[in-house]
Amino acid sequence: MTLISSIQETLRTNQNHVTGIRLVVVKAAHQEVIECVKNAINEGISKVIFIDSQEKLLEYSQQYQLPMEQVEIIDEADDQKAAMKAVEIIRNGEADAIMKGHISTGKLLKAVVDKEKGIRKSPLLSHVAVLYVPKLDRLIAISDGGMVLQPTKEEMEVVIRHAVDVYHSLGKEVPKVALLSCAETVIPKLASSTIADEIVKSTKMTDCIIEGPLSIDISLSPEIAEDKGYQGKIQGDADIIISPDIVSGNSLSKSLILFGESKMAGLILGASVPIILTSRSSSAEEKFASILLARNIMASKET
Repeated sequence: MTLISSIQETLRTNQNHVTGIRLVVVKAAHQEVIECVKNAINEGISKVIFIDSQEKLLEYSQQYQLPMEQVEIIDEADDQKAAMKAVEIIRNGEADAIMKGHISTGKLLKAVVDKEKGIRKSPLLSHVAVLYVPKLDRLIAISDGGMVLQPTKEEMEVVIRHAVDVYHSLGKEVPKVALLSCAETVIPKLASSTIADEIVKSTKMTDCIIEGPLSIDISLSPEIAEDKGYQGKIQGDADIIISPDIVSGNSLSKSLILFGESKMAGLILGASVPIILTSRSSSAEEKFASILLARNIMASKET
């Protein structure tokens, strides 16, 4: 299995509910962006709007033989203007998801959260990374390693909600959510421990299982969970890891990629549409998987 095949399997499982989506790509004139969009068109993306230098986009479109009847090009090379144009397209109902091309995350999100012309829907935007981990031979989600610096209890509840919504779109009705800390016992002077304990005791979410504080080994290793005698419902089979801060979430994701040969799809939730956000150095495979993930989410909203 791979990241793409794992996500594609959920598409096949839920194929009666999956439709094509219309995608707007900000600063799209780059080889790996064009390559993954071509693959996405083959997977049922119904329309793509590219925003960037028209000259460069036409050159890439010809090189990759894109079906131009499904492609619209908007000639705007300025980063901030391109981002604002993409948001305008979403507000007008002309696209269903935004994809970040070769533009800084800050510039794109500045347009997204603009108070007058933006598309923020939730009080908090959060990043959800979905990784295929070869050693586990399954998908896991990690949040938030890209947006929220050090979430409060209330912010972490929003982060959990967004991550659970992503996992629902992957076909898991009751995903298991592990609130990450260094131990399973509550440590009064450790915020990650006390916040996790407060959330578990007060949560009203019924469409997921939330446990914490939990260490990463009990969250992801059935053998260690058994050896340690952990009595919770999560027995090394957590679907979602919620990190206590951006550093631990980011480090966990990158460690799995660098040392565990994992591949990652990434989305930002909390706007009116999914925002496909991967590193500018991400492979075409990872960008493509992120498009499929956004497609899953939009399809789940239609059911």
